[in-house]
Amino acid sequence: MNQKSTLDSIQFKIYNSFVKCIIDKSISPLNSIFDNLNNLYSENPNNIILYWEGYLLYYKAIYFLKIDDKSNSEKSIVEGIDILKDMNKKNSEDYALLALLQSFSVQFSPGIKASFASDKVKKYLRYALEIDPSNLRANYVSASNDYYTPEKFGGGKEVEKYLLKAISLHDQNVSSSFLPSWGKEESYAMLVRFYIDKENWGSAKKYYQEGLEAFPESFSINQYAPKLIGK
Repeated sequence: MNQKSTLDSIQFKIYNSFVKCIIDKSISPLNSIFDNLNNLYSENPNNIILYWEGYLLYYKAIYFLKIDDKSNSEKSIVEGIDILKDMNKKNSEDYALLALLQSFSVQFSPGIKASFASDKVKKYLRYALEIDPSNLRANYVSASNDYYTPEKFGGGKEVEKYLLKAISLHDQNVSSSFLPSWGKEESYAMLVRFYIDKENWGSAKKYYQEGLEAFPESFSINQYAPKLIGK
């Protein structure tokens, strides 16, 4: 199997397959890419393939949650976490993705287990930022984790700081179609939502405009337009 053709623009292939899953009401498009990645890994094991398997399983978990199949959603996210946890010599990107998956898994953890899962998220994010403080995705996932942590558990204090840093960073430190570039569009969308929550309309409108200039087709940013009309 050709590594270049499989990994070329892999992030976009995974996202487009996720959209196709929703349209087709079938998990097959994502499964087909996963099989390709698995075959490639058996021929040429390396961490970047495991990274994309983890990323794909995150989207698989989201798909199953969208169709109310919580059991398969949990199964997919646990599989992704296991792949990334078992990876040797993890870098900042690997820890940031592992934190994202672990954070998603908290919803399946009852009571005390949820707090253990939350502690793991914080630990992975700490590693990710220690290795590379200028990793856009590590900053975005830190913001996201803080945003979704209830205030009574200390959440919401650092969302703004991490998001403002995330949007100031490069998508990639090394330009490559094999490597991750996600996170900036999501950071703009979350920043707009954060300011809307706080009724800080000036900042919400500023970052809405800035986000749309960078990502004109973005549904995740565009969805906030109705809330900003007349503000």
